[in-house]
Amino acid sequence: MSKKKVFTVSQEGYEISAEVELANKDLLVNLLGGDVPHLGGVLTYDHASGEVKELKFYSHDGRFHKDILLARVFASEVRDRLPGNLCVCAGVHVDGISKAQIAASTGMTQELAKQVLAWLKGQEDFKEPAYTSHFK
Repeated sequence: MSKKKVFTVSQEGYEISAEVELANKDLLVNLLGGDVPHLGGVLTYDHASGEVKELKFYSHDGRFHKDILLARVFASEVRDRLPGNLCVCAGVHVDGISKAQIAASTGMTQELAKQVLAWLKGQEDFKEPAYTSHFK
């Protein structure tokens, strides 16, 4: 059974939310916000190997979305304290974004990570899977 929660921070006239789902030990996070939430980038972290992979989607003008930067910030704050794997999807767009709003996004994301980690402390009823069949 999975557990879900939404965390939201507001600063500089816009919001970023972290919609999180804990699937046993694994954490799925959607960082969304601004005027046009979307999928800009995906970051994955494999707990067993420590491997991080990224996927950036193209934006309207042929450049990559920069949302992967927020996914990196979030992942760097939480990955070493997670019991399992991590997948962060990020997409925050503010129409006519200002330099102050861009600068605020890092701290907003760090605050969301802090809130998620506090919530995870109470979620320790993990189950180990049983492998009873060995189909080839």
